[in-house]
Amino acid sequence: MSATRKRPRSLLKTSPSSSDSLISFCKALKQTKSILLSCHILPEGDCIGSLRAMQSLLQRLGKKTLVVAEDYFPKRLTSCLNSKHWERYDDVKGSGIKFDALLVTDCPTLERIGKVRQLVKPETVIFNLDHHVSNNRFGHHNYILPKASATGEVVMDVFKYFKMKLTQEEAKNIYIAIATDTGSFRYSSTTARTHQLVSELINTGIDIESINDEINSNYSMNKIHLYSHLLNKIQTDKHEKIAWVAMTRDDVKRFGAEYEDSEGFIDFLKYIHNVKICFFASELPDQDAIRISFRSRGKYDVNSIATHFKGGGHRKSSGCLFEGGITLKESVDRVLERIRKDIDL
Repeated sequence: MSATRKRPRSLLKTSPSSSDSLISFCKALKQTKSILLSCHILPEGDCIGSLRAMQSLLQRLGKKTLVVAEDYFPKRLTSCLNSKHWERYDDVKGSGIKFDALLVTDCPTLERIGKVRQLVKPETVIFNLDHHVSNNRFGHHNYILPKASATGEVVMDVFKYFKMKLTQEEAKNIYIAIATDTGSFRYSSTTARTHQLVSELINTGIDIESINDEINSNYSMNKIHLYSHLLNKIQTDKHEKIAWVAMTRDDVKRFGAEYEDSEGFIDFLKYIHNVKICFFASELPDQDAIRISFRSRGKYDVNSIATHFKGGGHRKSSGCLFEGGITLKESVDRVLERIRKDIDL
């Protein structure tokens, strides 16, 4: 099933001004009774924090909810986010679960939820909540804020619409969503509004010191050893304006690490002096595919590169997936060729 699948005629009679507004989004959400919530493959803090906050809001509105994702809950986030009642698609397929609507957080395309989209029926009403500039508005109801630092900011608008006072657990979820997607408020996507919203979260009484410890204190020795190995694999172009690392499945297995232990390594590349664009290429652990994560500094737009390969994200942080038997080296070569062709360094 793709984002361009045929939809019920009644749901096609919407205009961008109505179907993409906060008011229409929330009014339609209120009319639902049972909602499946899902997120993109290989979920991270913004995706899960936003999803958990929205799940709580929906339950407070009297809705039945179920969370189903393609992947396991990431171990690195179990200390700071609720990992209970997290169903995997492989465990629920064929169970006959029923729901009126699907709510997706932090996904630029419906394809990004992976196999979960196989649960979606033609009559399912789709709600799309996101902040990616590359979002293709695949929902029947979309609320997208490309200027928001994180989907957590977008979720805050929904809470404000319903005039719901945040619980500390909801505030914690949203704080984690924003903190993780802004690199602890270091990235240029962080705005004055970001800090204003975070101040509201802090005013609920959440302990940001302990939360930040939970977010960042997740380095096992296996992860340290993997990082040490990857540091030795860093490559650059001759002018050191492009940097990259290619990680194999064997790299991960060699040090007894998990695939998710590589999350965050790309920041080492981004902060190399003179580097303008960097990317991290990795063989996925359980499928024949290559994941590419991009970062940039200054004026350089890596979303254009990711979009060319049917991915997407933001100007300075994007990603894509190569499937169909392509090798790690081939994927790196294609990315380098595209960067050199499209971007004047």
